[in-house]
Amino acid sequence: FFLVEGETMSPVFQILNETAASAPAAGGGDIKFPDDYPNSVKHFLMIGAVGMMIGAGIFLYLSMSRSKASIYHSLAFIMPAISAMSYYSMWTGMGVEFKTTDTSPRVIFWARYIDYVVTLPLLLIQLALIAKADTSAMVSSTGNSVLMVIALLIGAMNVAPFKYMWWFGGAVFAVLLVVQLAGRYENATDVAKVLNTLAIVFVVLYPLVWLLGSEGTAALGLSQEVAFLTVLDLVTKVGFGLYFLLNFEAATGDEVGPDGEPLNQQSQQYV
Repeated sequence: FFLVEGETMSPVFQILNETAASAPAAGGGDIKFPDDYPNSVKHFLMIGAVGMMIGAGIFLYLSMSRSKASIYHSLAFIMPAISAMSYYSMWTGMGVEFKTTDTSPRVIFWARYIDYVVTLPLLLIQLALIAKADTSAMVSSTGNSVLMVIALLIGAMNVAPFKYMWWFGGAVFAVLLVVQLAGRYENATDVAKVLNTLAIVFVVLYPLVWLLGSEGTAALGLSQEVAFLTVLDLVTKVGFGLYFLLNFEAATGDEVGPDGEPLNQQSQQYV
């Protein structure tokens, strides 16, 4: 496989590239996952799967222990549940491709895009409900998040230089999303501000990791990319959910009765 002049390949991709190049002569076929994963990648994907399953279990318990169903608790459970399935599928090699048609070989995790196109809007719906945002603002923020992920997905399917135009498109949607979220700090509770900040950090860092990782320039090693995104996912979904549900009253700004239900009747439509 050819590299652009002056471009270097990370050690992991060098090993995968050499394996793929020698496979036909050895009769061994193409690169196959999870067999050809570096051990560190396997470990981080499993950490992601287990961490998400534990988080989903905690949120399910918190939801079932309530006397009345809560959309907040339901969304908090659904997000890590979806991500747990995504990480487990990647750990088993499902939805993973070793792409060799670009300037340098790279590993693409298709399952992660399916995860993000569903869970990121769910996260933003929670933030919109906390902020008591109107329907148009909720649709706009969730729409921008879906467009960002789709643009990066199409970029992953393309080769350089075309993929960088798709990355730029995804970055534009990310900026629009950050602007929307940044406008919600005024009159927000301290807990809501922390949750909003977590979402902004994710929206800013994910396109940057894409650019530096496998789908982009491959400047980051595969293990570094997977480790970074695993930690980012766990903080954004499990950490977000735990902090929110354990500070439910402070986040929503509603008074809560002995049964854990909001006393403010105006907020019932959000609960």
